[in-house]
Amino acid sequence: MDLTFTPEQTAFQEELRTWFAANRPTDPPDDEDAAYQWRRQWQKTLHGAGLAGVHWPKEYGGRGATLSETAIFFEELGRAGAPLPADVLGLLLAGPTLMVWGSQEQKDRLLPTILDAEESWCQGFSEPDAGSDFGAVKTRAVKDGDDWVVTGQKVWTSGAQYAKWCMLVARTGDPAEAGGPAKHKGLTYFVLDMESPGVEVRPLVQITGSPEFNELFLDEVRIPDSAVVGGVGNGWKVALTTLMNERAGLAFFLQVRLRQQLDALVDRAAGAGGTDGVIDDPVVADKIADLHLRTEALRLLAWKGLTAIERYGQPGPEGSLGKWLWSETNQQLVEVAADVFGSEALIDGEPWAYELLRARGNSIEGGTTEIQKNIVAERVLGLPRV
Repeated sequence: MDLTFTPEQTAFQEELRTWFAANRPTDPPDDEDAAYQWRRQWQKTLHGAGLAGVHWPKEYGGRGATLSETAIFFEELGRAGAPLPADVLGLLLAGPTLMVWGSQEQKDRLLPTILDAEESWCQGFSEPDAGSDFGAVKTRAVKDGDDWVVTGQKVWTSGAQYAKWCMLVARTGDPAEAGGPAKHKGLTYFVLDMESPGVEVRPLVQITGSPEFNELFLDEVRIPDSAVVGGVGNGWKVALTTLMNERAGLAFFLQVRLRQQLDALVDRAAGAGGTDGVIDDPVVADKIADLHLRTEALRLLAWKGLTAIERYGQPGPEGSLGKWLWSETNQQLVEVAADVFGSEALIDGEPWAYELLRARGNSIEGGTTEIQKNIVAERVLGLPRV
């Protein structure tokens, strides 16, 4: 793994730093809906500069950036303190999946509206009784003429309240296969129009007070056969493409943001802003040192994962290790921050109070820590299933 940038990569990094310095977004509004529109406008600004989908091939309107350049983009995005684009799920998940499995008609219709944030996406994978177990999906799709009639429920559907389209996986095979030895068979991947009759979105208000994700109810929703992606019964393979891309770009953004938060914590612990420093407390110093090592390990692990993609053509199971480590590290960081900041970290409306509450979900979202540990044990370490 060589972390030395080529002259071309260094030039790209400098280009990004110059552009972000000249196009720094305004502070986000407090209102949830207004903040989404703010991020949507930010994505349009990125798109106007050819930066909304740097990793997309040029034939689909992207920049055709290499994997390393894409990683540099997300690092610089985080370093600039800029937000992720509004339709990050479309850019990172739906778009790349459609490029691999979508029909030409689907690509022509759907890909352009992702880049310019005209239409956003959500992900309909998780279910109340399935959680992260993809093979336990029970949402049912039954063929009826040229349509599929879909009934079921999804949960933890981030951004569903703003989405025009949904990456939906439903069971088109024998319902008895759900959770059984053939549980990954009989799944089909659909593009669901969220404005279809029978689609209901119910917000789930988090401990932070924000309805960041939702329940999604489907009551005999009709989806045209032309909305099937990758063929009937091939949903598991198509969904793997989505899942393999889930953390590829975000890993670099998140590890930079983690470093920024740790630096802010160190400054406060050292007495920045006229506060009483606690950096000389051996317990605090030891915890901060551990966080530093973990944060640096995350940075190197993100680049190692990129090397695996370049070598083998797709993300490997090591990505689960990164997600697991990031979840634990971020939760530990905000807990140390609560010790250092004291009551300030517990006051509603304070940034660190939000971070403390929001971090509770890190070990659940994007695949629970328990699932990530199983993947690492079985597919990285080669341990037998118990």
